[in-house]
Amino acid sequence: MRKNSFFTLCLLILLSQLSVAQPIVAVDAVALLNELPQPCSTFPEAYARVYPNGSASANTLAFYQNWTHKLENHIQQSQAISANFYRQNPMGYNTAAAQPVANNVSPAQKAAMDNATREMAQKMLSDPAFAQKFAQMSEAEQQAYIAQQLSKNGIKPAVGTPNSKVAAPAGMDVDWMGMTTTLMQSMADMSMTEAQGAVQERYAQKHEEVQKWADAEIKKLPLIAMGEYGRDRDPTKVKAIQLQARNKHAEVASAMLKEMLPLLAQFRKAFSDKISALNAAFKQVEYGKAYNFGLFYTQVLQAQAFMLTGQHSLLSNEIAVMEECARWERERKTP
Repeated sequence: MRKNSFFTLCLLILLSQLSVAQPIVAVDAVALLNELPQPCSTFPEAYARVYPNGSASANTLAFYQNWTHKLENHIQQSQAISANFYRQNPMGYNTAAAQPVANNVSPAQKAAMDNATREMAQKMLSDPAFAQKFAQMSEAEQQAYIAQQLSKNGIKPAVGTPNSKVAAPAGMDVDWMGMTTTLMQSMADMSMTEAQGAVQERYAQKHEEVQKWADAEIKKLPLIAMGEYGRDRDPTKVKAIQLQARNKHAEVASAMLKEMLPLLAQFRKAFSDKISALNAAFKQVEYGKAYNFGLFYTQVLQAQAFMLTGQHSLLSNEIAVMEECARWERERKTP
């Protein structure tokens, strides 16, 4: 049976990216999340964290500065890696990265193979379902599909046995497209955010009720003579009602924090569950130290960026909840 070195060459050109490492940030995202300090478990703790040493304004981030410094460094590394890749590959993938083209390949054949490479790359990147399907094909099925695509570009490989083993497409040993797509889609789930919003709205109504109570109680006070200022309600009694209202507000805020804590814990667990599979796969390939993600490199970079920035969003939300609760204690303590 005739050996088909030209077909082998076409496959290598179509399927290969540069045989160099494609690094990502070397960070265990799950371990990093586990290092993030937990939200305050009590109302007094929240106040102390939000207003350290009784500061006049909220400064919650000071408590997290060691962790946020580490996270920000990882995010900056991720941005630098991505920027460097796109500087070298404005199209988002490398169509010129492959084995040297043999001298007997004509410019027309080379152009046809380059066109087939672009088409394959675009289809992989724009159609996650196809990428997953292709990854699940046998080597023979993959070769048959590629032969079909080559034929569309005017390349008619001879039938026969290659004189060398065709390397598997870079990154096809792991379902990067499937895992990254699943992660990105899961980030769009707003159910837990809606649940938090419902809790916050319910307690906002409780605060409104407290304020209405205070306004009504103050209106009940009789008007008294205030010297040259005319008549007004007794300021001492007004202040007493306002203090009662502040105490009630603090009680409402304390109850809200207690109810929010399990929800914030669910947020963390849900996020950890979402990133765990991809995080484990990154560790398995040593964060691209000597690994080629192939056409899936951009998806991998984007997914890892979400794994990092998502943790920043988690913390920002936790801080917002603690500050919302603690400000009522601050008002209660303010003369």
